[in-house]
Amino acid sequence: MTSVESADVEQSDVRTIIIAGVKLGVMTALGVVVFSILSRLLEGTLEMVVQSILIVVGGIVFSYFGAVTIRPRDVDSIAWASLIGLLGALVFTVIDTAALRPLGVYHWTWDQIGGGSGFWYIPVWWMGAAVLAWLGAWGFSRAEVAGRASAVVLSGQTVVISIVLFAVLGFILGPATAAMMALCFALALIVQLLFAAVIARK
Repeated sequence: MTSVESADVEQSDVRTIIIAGVKLGVMTALGVVVFSILSRLLEGTLEMVVQSILIVVGGIVFSYFGAVTIRPRDVDSIAWASLIGLLGALVFTVIDTAALRPLGVYHWTWDQIGGGSGFWYIPVWWMGAAVLAWLGAWGFSRAEVAGRASAVVLSGQTVVISIVLFAVLGFILGPATAAMMALCFALALIVQLLFAAVIARK
């Protein structure tokens, strides 16, 4: 099988999944370091804008990296892509615990809230990472089956919906924040799936 042919079929072997999970975890760690450094250098509106951009970029990577790797077409392969998201979060946790925290890359207020322990919220991060990868893979699989799978197109759609939701929530709830952008990105993935389902029924 040629490399071109292999790119058009599902890739769900154990080696592919584990390597993809490790890569995703390393990319997450790099993204967190960049986010932390820029947060210290910037402030005000510019800080919020840059943080929001980094959140969207990170969300795109986390949502679609597993899907692009697996190229899911059914429920099982969507689950494998979601597993890549989970593995990425686990790998990041190891890097975070072994290097980022000891080096003081950023402060962990959540640890103080939890009495010095991060294990009350870290599993929630793992679940959230798996859900993002699951939603991205679900949308990708619908496009893959229809012969229109393109990470670039899907990512562009997600970004546009995120920006629209961000503008609406910012207008309704008050000052826009990077945390609001993170919420809007997750909602955008869901809205995107709903639109795809409606279009598919027509």
